[in-house]
Amino acid sequence: MLHDKKNSKNIILLSVHERNTIYSALQKIPENYDQEKTPLELEKLAYDIIMNSFYDSTLLKLSHFGKYNDVPFLFVRNLIPLIDLPPTPNNDSSPATPSWKVPAAALLGLLRFTGHTARSFLDEMGGRLCHMVMPSMNDDKSYLRSTKKLNFHTEVVNGYFSEENPAIGAPLSPESFGLIGLRNPDNISTTLLPLCDVLKNLKQETIYELMKPNFTARSQSSFDKNIEVKNIAVLNTCLNGQIGIRYSHSKLQGNNEAAQQAYEELSTVIKNSKQIMHVALSPGDALILNNRICLHGRSAISDTAKFDGTDRWLVRIYGYKENSTAFMNTLEDSRHIMKVDI
Repeated sequence: MLHDKKNSKNIILLSVHERNTIYSALQKIPENYDQEKTPLELEKLAYDIIMNSFYDSTLLKLSHFGKYNDVPFLFVRNLIPLIDLPPTPNNDSSPATPSWKVPAAALLGLLRFTGHTARSFLDEMGGRLCHMVMPSMNDDKSYLRSTKKLNFHTEVVNGYFSEENPAIGAPLSPESFGLIGLRNPDNISTTLLPLCDVLKNLKQETIYELMKPNFTARSQSSFDKNIEVKNIAVLNTCLNGQIGIRYSHSKLQGNNEAAQQAYEELSTVIKNSKQIMHVALSPGDALILNNRICLHGRSAISDTAKFDGTDRWLVRIYGYKENSTAFMNTLEDSRHIMKVDI
């Protein structure tokens, strides 16, 4: 479990004053600012609200996360109160009612304050920025994806790091992503595994092999089509000098025997790790993950899914560093939606 004292630098507990102040201010944002239509403008407004609502000690932790990129995750407890929340959707669609949009705006502001701007893929869920994370029953594929156990992985495993200097229009891996809890009646956890706890259990020659561009990755199941990227490495050196990872249990493979063996050794270390942390997001809690140095997963929820409007419900948003935007090919009328052209 995640203990406050042991992981104090990873946890922010907001005061009642902070959470009420941000909620009141976010409610006053004009309705023409929408997280799907104008998220780049909305994230700036939410950033200013956070700047004026949070204590200096809170702002310091948020800014450290984005400036130094050395913290695997930030768990922000009691970010915002939830009022008049609609039923949990069950068909991969966003609810038409507006009350869930306030916490989504709070998450946008949180990502912005940690140095990230929100983006989405045209080929993933129709370009939607806010991904509804809940049990879905609109077809067999979505049911399996939304209820099965999620092994440890990073988001957009087939996306390039900006450090790899990809071609404009190539898929990009987000440096971070945010989750905000809207409903979690069964206290289901997101599982976390910092990369540092993996690397210390790998042989040096395995790490060396994983840093060679001898791997192929395919897009995750939430994408509407398969996008394959070849000749990439599993481990890369990031701008701050630390090692970053792309990983998937099923969407990544080695291009030769040595690469595949190194990948299997990595998978064994991840599977057998004793350093797993469990974070259950209560309603109003947020979690920002460093997608370079933190693997994440989830226990199966097929046994708890009821599809009656009370199921676990999170909202997920990708976050990118500003330097990554130079590699993006976006829609002219929706600059937050990336078109993949490879």
